[in-house]
Amino acid sequence: MLTLLAAAAQTATISVPPPAPPRSPTHLAAPVIQTPPYRPHLVDYEGATAQCGGQIVTPLAAVAPFTQVARLGVEAARSYEMGFTVGEDGRPLGITQRVAASGPKGYVQATDLAPAFSLWRFPASAVGAACTMTFTARSVPLDRAAPADLYRIAALRMANPSEFQTIIQQIRKSGDCAGPGRPRMLLRAFIDDRRIPQTPGVPSYAVASFDVDADGVPQNPGIVASDGNRVLEAAASDAAARSRYVGNAPRTRCTIPFRRAATDPVPAPPMPPKTDYPEARCPEPVRWARPLNLEFPDAFRRRAIEGWAIVRYDLAPWGATGAVTVLASEPAAEFGEQARRMIIAARAEAAPNGAQGCIARVHYRMAGRDDPDDDAPGF
Repeated sequence: MLTLLAAAAQTATISVPPPAPPRSPTHLAAPVIQTPPYRPHLVDYEGATAQCGGQIVTPLAAVAPFTQVARLGVEAARSYEMGFTVGEDGRPLGITQRVAASGPKGYVQATDLAPAFSLWRFPASAVGAACTMTFTARSVPLDRAAPADLYRIAALRMANPSEFQTIIQQIRKSGDCAGPGRPRMLLRAFIDDRRIPQTPGVPSYAVASFDVDADGVPQNPGIVASDGNRVLEAAASDAAARSRYVGNAPRTRCTIPFRRAATDPVPAPPMPPKTDYPEARCPEPVRWARPLNLEFPDAFRRRAIEGWAIVRYDLAPWGATGAVTVLASEPAAEFGEQARRMIIAARAEAAPNGAQGCIARVHYRMAGRDDPDDDAPGF
């Protein structure tokens, strides 16, 4: 009996570990979600009709905004809504741009929407009414874009430097003109843009194509992309034929861009008289200890569109500005915002009591331009 009890005691000290939990079958494992990478897209914005005072209004004339290059993922490009009124000449005034309240959220700057829209014209029935128009985006991945779209962006120089190189690489996939040993230019012929008609605010472009023979002489000149300006096309084809290259192995389908910039300024709407915005207590003129940063809004500069802004501000005794407020600006809010930033960054000479209610009337006028088709290299 004692022997059996001892054996039982020894047996009681042995523990068996619980079985391991069953392993999940691999086919039931959570799937790995691959997030599509952001990649460059070409984005075009389109507007159709406006809402003015509760009525649908169709524009009489429209100018297409420049194509944007933006990096997008799964979300489509966001839409933008323009708020404006219509002037006596049918021109949009007081343009404000904001992201549409609903819809896709992919970020696109759309910097040319307001400048291009300021060139539209509306019928007399919409004069004075409060209006809105929504611009929706149409996008395509850069590697699937049509060659004509790539040529347009490159010729008008609408992309930032990093994206511009990607576009040029895409263009150079056709023909054998690009790559190592590509023809080196000896003589670049230019166009005489004074002889080329131009719509104010709308730059023109033409991309000439040609082959290069063993002596470096262009052959078979033609046009592969343009905005339809036939005079510019003829001048571009002629200039491409008159250019010369270092003798090398023959090359085919070389291209070179020509651009007719928007040279004639688009005048700003009339500025209100000084009596509409009287100053309270402010020295005339204000003596600035720090020079004003006279910078033209870049998006409007590209189309040579002029504008103005009226800004109210106070001056502290030590010269700092404060209470900077935009009272009015035309043809778009961007002119007012540019003037507001300029006054905020300014500094006047110290004065014992400072000043309140100062008014700055800022005119944005285009300087004389000397902008021939510059030394842009061939594609």
